[in-house]
Order: sequence, then structure tokens, then C-alpha cells
Amino acid sequence: MPSSAEQLYEFRHAMVREAAYQMQLPSERAALHDATFEYLHATLDDADRTVHAQELLSHIRGAGDEALATYELVYLRRAARRAQYTFQDAAACDLLEEVRSHHLCDLETSLRASQELGGLLLRLGRPEDAVTVLRDALNRAHREAPKQVGQLLAALAGVYMESGQAVRAKELFEQAVAKLREAGDERQLGIALTNRAILLRHLGDAVDVEALLNEALDVHRRTGNLRFEALTLMALGGSRRALDDDASAERCYAEALRVFRDTGDRPHEAQALGNLANVFLMTERLDAAQDAYLRALRVMRELGHRRSEAILLGNIGQLLQRTGRLGASLRAGHDSVAMLEQLNDLMLLPAFRAMHAGTLAAVGEFEQAETQLARAETELGNAESVSALDHTLPEIIRFRLAQAAGGYGPGRNPKATEPARIEQASGVLKRLRDAGKSRDDGRTKILDRSSLELARLLADVRGQLETGQPPLLFNNLALTKTAPEFRKALLCRLEALEPGQVAYMREHNPELYRLLIRDLKDVPEPDWRSEELPAIP
Repeated sequence: MPSSAEQLYEFRHAMVREAAYQMQLPSERAALHDATFEYLHATLDDADRTVHAQELLSHIRGAGDEALATYELVYLRRAARRAQYTFQDAAACDLLEEVRSHHLCDLETSLRASQELGGLLLRLGRPEDAVTVLRDALNRAHREAPKQVGQLLAALAGVYMESGQAVRAKELFEQAVAKLREAGDERQLGIALTNRAILLRHLGDAVDVEALLNEALDVHRRTGNLRFEALTLMALGGSRRALDDDASAERCYAEALRVFRDTGDRPHEAQALGNLANVFLMTERLDAAQDAYLRALRVMRELGHRRSEAILLGNIGQLLQRTGRLGASLRAGHDSVAMLEQLNDLMLLPAFRAMHAGTLAAVGEFEQAETQLARAETELGNAESVSALDHTLPEIIRFRLAQAAGGYGPGRNPKATEPARIEQASGVLKRLRDAGKSRDDGRTKILDRSSLELARLLADVRGQLETGQPPLLFNNLALTKTAPEFRKALLCRLEALEPGQVAYMREHNPELYRLLIRDLKDVPEPDWRSEELPAIP
């Protein structure tokens, strides 16, 4: 037996040389595959058998011996595990399909493979296929393996949650948690508790989400589930971000990032980086935000995680807007929405579409903004997700107020006000307020605060129009809260495309002009024309 990697290499080389002499003799080639498998299986330790599972699998199949069928199933499972560990998700899906369909696969192994396959299909942007796989497995579990029902319910709930079917997901999570408690499956219970708490936070249910996450965290620590301990820390960070506690959120994200790095979990390491970048953006650490976003984007592109790539592009678009790179911001927002459309991700589409529409409205592209917001409103439907409502409805309200005020930009006429739009904005504001009624969690408190701010803005614009004063609104923006680089880019763009509108503003709305140019003397002109995104390091 070889005692070193060098001797193992020499053995493989000898086998290849021997195979070259026997290429025309199928029976001898099969015997050679058989001998090679037997040798490697006996020689490699357990860890190396997993690392080289695909190689051993090829020899099993080359041998064509039914007596090796049991080993084929063993090495299919090892190869699938290795593919998942190395983030080869498409290959892992193919291998898990083979595991499920193998004639020697037992019920428990088949159901476990189905659960893993469902998660991978979702990650690859195939939620409908994930639902089909998990529903089939769940039906079988109901008939033959009641103890497996809880974790499959939780897996299916996760797919519904990620694809925008929040109410159905909530129902399934409640069933899953009850089944898992009954079965005493603590590890799977902890996973379900984390995902259910995340969903309830998005829905804005009147529950103590942080207490639910802390319960899940205790379970993960008892069962040694490091991955979900870190995922729960990220969820806690998100809960604290919703309360504007950026310092606490940053600590949670940083701790989660450390765990993911220690365990070699690249996709979740990138997700944690993206979350940290959001905190950096909100706290004006713009260079750090861009660096973190781009490092996360590089990983998600390498792994083919298109949903995560779309999220990052949308957030990068907001950073680019903040720094005055308007063309690149519009490009990033467009690409983000296009990806989510391809994935038919109804959980994220309304919010990211509305975010892109907000940038379009800010630069005066009202027709495109109108189209995007109409689609976002349709996709939102009767959604009960407070998170989706909080990201989408305010953009619609601000846009209606922009239309009421006339607006600035290509093809706009600042004199052509539309007071009737005020009532449309008022109707959307009522929906936003109603979404928070009878709820008292942190997210709905943020929503209520947003409603108050928008109500004040609406009242101001209404009063200005009714008294014949020019509204102090630059498209959908209250300029007192707009970054100098962003205002400089808007001014430069308007001077280049519609210089007459700048002159009109200076003469007829001097207060708005003063707000637009405030403290811009020493701000250099940003590259507002280029659509080129920052280079990925």
C-alpha cells in the first residue's frame, strides 16, 4: 500500500499506463477499473475517500459490476457532499438526483437527499423545481416516515418564504416547529426557529422577534450548529438594523463573518460582508462599503448565486447614487431588477424595483419610474410583508408628490404641476399606515415613523400648491437629507441636459435652488454620465 501522496501518484500513473495497453479489450478495462477501485478504497482514509469520491465513482461505473452497487450509492453520497462543500451547486444537484433515484437508496437517505436538493435548487434560482422535489418528499414522509415530516415542512416553508409566499410559509413554519418539538429533533428545530423568526420580522407580526432569535441561538449552541449560529447572529443584526442600532448590528454581522470564515462557508461569508457593507453605507463609511460590496459580489458571481448577486447589485446602486455616479447607479439597479425578474423572486422584486424607480425619478426619468412602480405595485399585490410594504409604498408616495410638483429633467415642465396626484399619494399613505395597525414590533415602529415623515412632506407639498407657492421638492427628493455628491451630480446633469430648467428654478423657485447648491462649492463634479460599474478587486 502506498504510504505517501507520491506513492499514490505513482500508482495512478501505472494504472493509466496499463489502461493504455488494454484500450481495445473492454473486459480487461473493466477488470482494471475494478482493481483500481478496490485498491483506492482500501488505501485511502475516510476523509480522502470523500475528497476523491468522484474518481472512485468513475472506477465503480467502469467496472460494471452489480456487486459494487452498494459502494456506488456510498460514493454518490460522498461526491454530493464534496460538491456542496466546494460550492459546486449544479453538480451537487445532479449527484443528489442520482442518490434519490438509486435502486438501493433507503427511505431516510432519499428524504435527506431531497431536502438538500430543494435547498440547492432554491439557491440556484429554481424555486418551482425546489417546491416539486420537497412536496414529493413530504408526501412520502407523511405516508412512511412521520418523524421526517417536520424538517421537510420547514424546508418547504423556506422556499415559499424566499419566493414571496409569506403567508403560506408562516403556516408551514408553525406546523414544522410543532412537529420538530414533538419529534425531539433539536438541530432541525433550531434551524426552523431561526427561519420562522426571520419571516415574522418581515411580516411585522406582533411578536418579540429578538426573543425568538435568542431561543434559536441557544438551540444552535447546544447542538453545535455553528453555521446556523452565525446565520442567527446575522438575523439579529438585521433586527437591530431595523431599529437603527447600527453599532449593535455591526457587532452581530462581524461575529457571524468570523464564524463563516473559520468554517470556510464562502457564500454566507459573502452575505455577511454584504450586510456589513449596508451598515458602512448608512454610517457614511463609503470606501469600506464599496470594498465590502465588491468582495461579496465577486464570491456570489463565482458561485453562481444569482439571487444574492441581484441583492448586492441593488445595494451597490444605492451607494453609487449616494456618491453621484448616476449612470452606474441606474445600470446597477436595472441589472438587479432584471435578475430578480428572471428568478421570478416575488419576495424581493417589489422592493428592489421600487428602489430602482426611486433613482429614475430622482434624475427626472418619470415615464420609466412610472412603469417600474406600476409593476412593483402589481407584484406587491395584497402582500402582508411589512418589509416589502416599507420598501415599496414610500417610493410610490414620493413619486406621486414629485408628479404633483411638476419635476425637473428631460421632457419635464416644472410649471406643469398636477395637484390631483396629492390624493393618490394620500391613498397610498393610508395603506402604509394601515399596515402597522394592531402591531407593535420594532419594524412597524419604523414604518410608523416613515408614515409620519411622509405625511409631513405630503402636507407641505399640498399647502404649497394650494397657496400658489413653488413646492420645495426636487423630483422625489427632500434636499435637506440628500448627500452633497448626489446633489452635485443632479445639478450637473440638469445643466447639461436641460439648462433652461436650472434657470427657471433659479428665478421662480430660489429656495429650492439654494437647497440644491448648498455647500457644493468645493465638491468636484462626479462622473454622473458613465454606466461603468466599479471594478471588482
